[in-house]
Amino acid sequence: MDRRTFEEFYNGTIRILANGICEKNKNLVFIENLGGLYEEYLNQKTLLKLLVKNEENTSETNLIDRHKISACMTVAIMKTRLLWYDGTDEINGNYTLRDASRMNEQLSFLCGLNVLTFYMAIEPGVKSTLNDFLFPPTYQRGETENLNNSYLDSIIRALFYSNITSGPPALLLSNIFFLLEEYHKLAYSVKKTG
Repeated sequence: MDRRTFEEFYNGTIRILANGICEKNKNLVFIENLGGLYEEYLNQKTLLKLLVKNEENTSETNLIDRHKISACMTVAIMKTRLLWYDGTDEINGNYTLRDASRMNEQLSFLCGLNVLTFYMAIEPGVKSTLNDFLFPPTYQRGETENLNNSYLDSIIRALFYSNITSGPPALLLSNIFFLLEEYHKLAYSVKKTG
């Protein structure tokens, strides 16, 4: 993703999602940092290319796929921390950092997913399925039905804990985005025929 495309994504997706999150969470502030975010995205892209580099790769074959681009975007946003938490809850005076601190991970995953769905929409016949992106169901202990403990919530919590313990895993995220794409396509085809 070149600088111009990145700026378009920043203005058309990241800024909109971040402001939406801030509107719903009054103690959050969106910190504009296009330059820092782009620099971190390039760092993540370079690191990922080094991790998957093959000696036979030429500059033409050393391109990274949409899952890795989504992962690089996700990690870059997590590391840049575009959302800042403004202290205590004004209503009851409680310090609620535990909930608020995951908002950067939420923003980063939603933006990474947005990158993925953009590339998926280019494929013939896939664009019409993306209005309702299908995630794998998750279950609470002892329950057999899908409850409020959604896949999205689970992945955001996992990203938060991995970020504070060992750093965000870009290569693993790339595989998660791949599996989410494949799950969506399979689940949609089953839903359509069923």
